[in-house]
Parts: sequence; C-alpha cells; structure tokens
Amino acid sequence: MDLRDPTNAEVNRNPPLAFSACVLAGGRSTRMGSDKAFLRIGDEFLLERQLRCLRACGAQELLISGRPDVNYSRFDARTIHDQEPDCGPIGGLAAVLPRSSQDLVLLLAVDMPAMTPAMLHKILCKCTSTSGCVPMEGERYQPLAAVYPKGAQQLIESHLAQGKYSMQGFVRDALEAGLVQSLPLESSEVIYFTNWNQPSDWQSQPPAYPSQQT
Repeated sequence: MDLRDPTNAEVNRNPPLAFSACVLAGGRSTRMGSDKAFLRIGDEFLLERQLRCLRACGAQELLISGRPDVNYSRFDARTIHDQEPDCGPIGGLAAVLPRSSQDLVLLLAVDMPAMTPAMLHKILCKCTSTSGCVPMEGERYQPLAAVYPKGAQQLIESHLAQGKYSMQGFVRDALEAGLVQSLPLESSEVIYFTNWNQPSDWQSQPPAYPSQQT
C-alpha cells in the first residue's frame, strides 16, 4: 500500500451508520518545528491526505479541528476552533461533537499518515447509534483514530472542568459509561497508527505499508 495514496485500500461496503469525520489539526507541532498539517507527502499536504482518507470512508460531513491563526479555506471542510485553548485533543473533541451534523464523529489525528479507509471502516463497524469505538494496543488506547458519540459531551465537559486532559483517562471513563467500545488491534494493524512527531519521522517516511484485510 503506497503511503501517498490512502485510497489504494478502497472500502467497497457502505459504512453501517451515518457519521461526521474530523481531522485533528490544532496542535502546535512543537517537536516537528512546523505545522504537521502542511507537511508534504508527494504532491499533497498531510491534511489533504487525511481528509481524502476520511472521504473514502463515506463520511457525511468533513471537519477540521484547527488553530484560529491558520487559514484552512483551501480545503473542502468546515473548520472548528477549540472553545478552550491548550487542552490538547480532548479540547478539540469537545468543540467538534456539538457542532457535528451526525450523532457519531470519526476522529483522526493529522499526524497518522499510515491510516487507511479500510482500518477506519473496521472501527466504524463496531459502533452503534449511541456508542463509539476506540482501538486498543495492549493496555493503551488509540483515541485519535476512533469514533465518539454526541452522548459523550457531558463526560468531556466534566473532564475539562476538572483539568483532566488525558485522552487515555477519558477513554477509560467512556468505556465504563458505555459510551464507547474497545477494539483490540491485531499485530499487523498497529502500523496504521504510526504517528509523526519530529522531523526525522517525516524525512524517513517509508515508501509502502503492508496490505490490510478487513
């Protein structure tokens, strides 16, 4: 599977439920030294690639959780800014959920360039109309390529009010509340959750990833 083309893994089946999809692109990219959203993969920005991946899943709506000082108007997606700055990904999710047009929101970090529509489709198939799905690797969750229901908004706001910004902690509480289900990853699927944090990750990008079965 060519890293530059997420739609090589075409999803031929329709997603089981309607959903909105959002790329989390509001981080400061401190370790990378430049905005990850605008890193180049071939002839497109990383943000463009992620939006294309989400579009291939059949999303009814595309959103960008972005920074207020960045112009995202060139992209065919609605931009949503955090209401509470410097809260990390949970702040982005808190802003996106109430503004999405669907009851489920598929969240995808901008810095996961190996993600595929097929892997996301597998996550979506574990969801119900009121319950999302979060993949897990061992005892740790992958909360930035996961689906969340609008019903999780109250729990998110509770975490923010208490200054609890950890997505791992939030997911554990969401699981206990029945708001999400977990999806244990197979060893061959872990690579799809690779993320870029520093220049060496981007500069040494591999040319291909193994094919995925769903």
